[in-house]
Amino acid sequence: MGSKSRYTGDWSSVDCTCNILNKKASIFNYVMFMLDRTNQMFEYKGLPDTIPPYMLELYLQINGHIGWLRWNDDLYALPGSWGGAPDPYYRPTHYIIANPALGGSQDCKIVNNLPPYDRVAWDDKPDCVLMRNDTLMRGLFYMYSRYATELAENDISIRSAQINSRQQTILVGNTDSEIASARAYINALEEGKLEAVMDQSMVTSGIRPTNVSVQSANVIIQLIELQQYLKASWYNDIGLNANFNMKREYLSEEELASQTDTLIPLIDDMLACRKEAIEVINNTFGTNISVDKNSAWLNKQEQLDTEQEIKQSQIESTKAESEDKEGEDKDE
Repeated sequence: MGSKSRYTGDWSSVDCTCNILNKKASIFNYVMFMLDRTNQMFEYKGLPDTIPPYMLELYLQINGHIGWLRWNDDLYALPGSWGGAPDPYYRPTHYIIANPALGGSQDCKIVNNLPPYDRVAWDDKPDCVLMRNDTLMRGLFYMYSRYATELAENDISIRSAQINSRQQTILVGNTDSEIASARAYINALEEGKLEAVMDQSMVTSGIRPTNVSVQSANVIIQLIELQQYLKASWYNDIGLNANFNMKREYLSEEELASQTDTLIPLIDDMLACRKEAIEVINNTFGTNISVDKNSAWLNKQEQLDTEQEIKQSQIESTKAESEDKEGEDKDE
């Protein structure tokens, strides 16, 4: 997106320009910044020093799964691939990890899936616990790439609309010299030069201006709304409330509640997968690790729990009042 200049105390050495037209770099940086945010989605306690929590989450969110195993008497959580015969539910039974820093590779048995039909060789393998990011082990990378691609495309559209808004016309030329003159005029507009004007010779030479100012403002507004919608949808998909009201009207409590309901399932599924694996890890390797929601996701869960308690209290209060009234009616 910008240059690779490093800040060394002199800001003049840092290039802060951003090439929005470089879609590959733009998409990459959108994904990286979102991974920075979601890396704090869960908090782990009791992890050994050999498992940095940020690397654990990064592997899970990108790859969709990870294998926990003992290697040289230390516990590691590393990405790998499937191997071996499937279990009765066609799930993998082997997890193969190659790691040059640890001196080779390991072919481990997945202890939290069922064994294969022929388990003689499987029983001799070292233990490995498969931790899934989500039930189907898809990870978050596809979702992130999809939204990042749409946002990068929209960034370019917004940039084009911004540049086009600097002129009120489209220039039409018939000859090479006319087209060259028109291009010089457009380049001056793009650079924001005050001398970006069309002189009389450009008009008399055959360059014809066509008015395009009517829709330019509406196009920019629509593109900004699309940008906000894409970002809000992305945040909603990862369990954060970033509502974008396309209606431009007041939202009722029912509408807000329905939006909140869509935030929860994926994050709850991810947490359940982690807790399920950690229970097996603690039993298999004798650890005392725990995991729970963290940061904004924890705050959201606490808010939902409080709202649920208030609703439950109101229901019980209404029920008690109704029972008291029925009792009074019977006494009469």
